[in-house]
Amino acid sequence: MRHLTTTGIRHWLAVGMVVVIVVLVAFWFFSGERLPRKVRLATGESGGLYNLVGKKVAAALNQRIDREVVPVATAGSRANFQMLFDGEAELAIVQGGTVDIQEVSVVTPLYPEYVMVIVRRGRGIEAIADLFGKNVAIGRQGSGNRQSALAVLEHFDIELDSLGKKDLYFKLLLDDPTLDGAIVTTGVANPDLEALLQTGQFDLLPLPSAPAIDMVSPFFQKTEIPRGLFAPNVPSEPVTTIATTAYLVARSDANALLVQGALEAVHEESLRLDVPTLIPRQETPQWVSTRLHPVAQRYFYPSDNIGMMVSVMESLVATKELLFAIGAGVFLLWHRRRRFEKQERDEAVSEQKERLDVFLEKTLRIESRQLKCDDPQQLQKFLDEVTKIKLAALQEFTEEELRGDQAFSVFMTQSANLVTTLQLKILSAREKA
Repeated sequence: MRHLTTTGIRHWLAVGMVVVIVVLVAFWFFSGERLPRKVRLATGESGGLYNLVGKKVAAALNQRIDREVVPVATAGSRANFQMLFDGEAELAIVQGGTVDIQEVSVVTPLYPEYVMVIVRRGRGIEAIADLFGKNVAIGRQGSGNRQSALAVLEHFDIELDSLGKKDLYFKLLLDDPTLDGAIVTTGVANPDLEALLQTGQFDLLPLPSAPAIDMVSPFFQKTEIPRGLFAPNVPSEPVTTIATTAYLVARSDANALLVQGALEAVHEESLRLDVPTLIPRQETPQWVSTRLHPVAQRYFYPSDNIGMMVSVMESLVATKELLFAIGAGVFLLWHRRRRFEKQERDEAVSEQKERLDVFLEKTLRIESRQLKCDDPQQLQKFLDEVTKIKLAALQEFTEEELRGDQAFSVFMTQSANLVTTLQLKILSAREKA
């Protein structure tokens, strides 16, 4: 079995530490969260408010995370929701109540969206029931606008099949005079909505059942569109309606740096200049009816971080036994290493003592032989041999413990005496000659 030395132990400890470090670095590199090279933000109809807000958020987020952020025009909320789950988008804007928002995590509520029933003047449409049999745009398939419109139609018992030209975006009211109206759910800052209502050709119908819808729906709440919001007389009187919320959402496993950057892009930039109804950070709890992403939870509820710190402290207390065990293990390793070092030194001293005995025997043999010798040349050879033995011993015996040993002192004294004796005999022999 190969002899285990301190040098060997040090070598294998060093190798072990390097392996551990490499494994930890590899684990961190491959398992740690990393930002995607390109971030895709699913928005909505080109020119619509989702698309406008998405472009603003994308530009601000690009500066925050130093990644290419691409706003993607889509059909709307349901399409955006599907893109998230298909891995075709990292962030999306969706309308509350139009998709199963519980299957994603909310990054932040953006702004309230109002359900507006827009009708062309002069078509005899005075109430919701008058939409029956009319050409009413309710949005494309896959849009949140369409889902909200379907909820309104269902509440007022208006069959979808009774409507014509329904699969259209509401802005087409400006270009298609055969369209009688539209049911649209959007923010008041929508440029398409403003352009439409400022023509003076359209009116907004009230939803008399708004309180009832508010009572039974977790996403819709009763609200009112104030008089003159879009133009001096549009609407001419306050309009009772319902509102939902536009959310910025992500998958539950979304990168934490991405979510943090998105939150800062929305709430710490100048987005409010473009969306005056942007929900302030401090009012977020009033507008979220589902779960927030963990990063968003900490962002909106910083006081909860105190509880997190308490949990961390409790965890540290709970691991004190482990820390003690680690400390004890380190001490045992250090103690064992000291034992190995002492054992190695003892073995080295023992081996050198054996070698010292060999050197001592050599000098004794020389001393015995010189007693009967008077030849100067032979005596000089004896002297040279003793000197070589003494120098070899000094070079070989490096252990302080051995040099302090009595046997080493005896050897050095005996060698010194023998050298003196040989030198005197050489001088005496040369004088006689």
